[in-house]
Amino acid sequence: MVDPAPSNKWLYRLLFLALVIFIIFARLIPLQTTPASWAMPDLLICICFAWVLRRPDYLPILLIAAVMLVTDMLFMRPPGLMAALVVLGAEFLRARAHLMRELPFSLEWGMVAGIITGIMIANRVILIMVMSPRPPLGLSMFQLFVTLAAYPVVVMFSRYALGIRKIAPGEVDALGHRL
Repeated sequence: MVDPAPSNKWLYRLLFLALVIFIIFARLIPLQTTPASWAMPDLLICICFAWVLRRPDYLPILLIAAVMLVTDMLFMRPPGLMAALVVLGAEFLRARAHLMRELPFSLEWGMVAGIITGIMIANRVILIMVMSPRPPLGLSMFQLFVTLAAYPVVVMFSRYALGIRKIAPGEVDALGHRL
């Protein structure tokens, strides 16, 4: 007989990959021929952070690193820079996921907002230090604000459409281990 807990984890990992493929596809479709004057939110970071805070076991670090490295290549960003920053942010949140279980959503949103802001600032500073081309500051700030505004929508979608909820205090898995 198959234990449902490990297969459930793999289903959510495959669902994460399907969402990533959909988001990448949607961002790469040429909908207009002129450069956009606005930036879309970085939904991949929002999904990573929302899932890491709710169910850290669904997103292993290697999956996050691989997905972000592939997106760096596809979106023509410096390879590995955003991947490394997102991995650091995700691991920072993963280490505090057990503390965030009882806190209200506003504090979680504030913590994630601080981390996303730190990622965007670190990315920009590193790009300045290596003299790499970077988007205009106004466009980067707009992307930061729409990403922060999209986080609650991603959390609601993850909770109500996908069923990814926070682990309750004292919850155990099928083998009786604490989550």
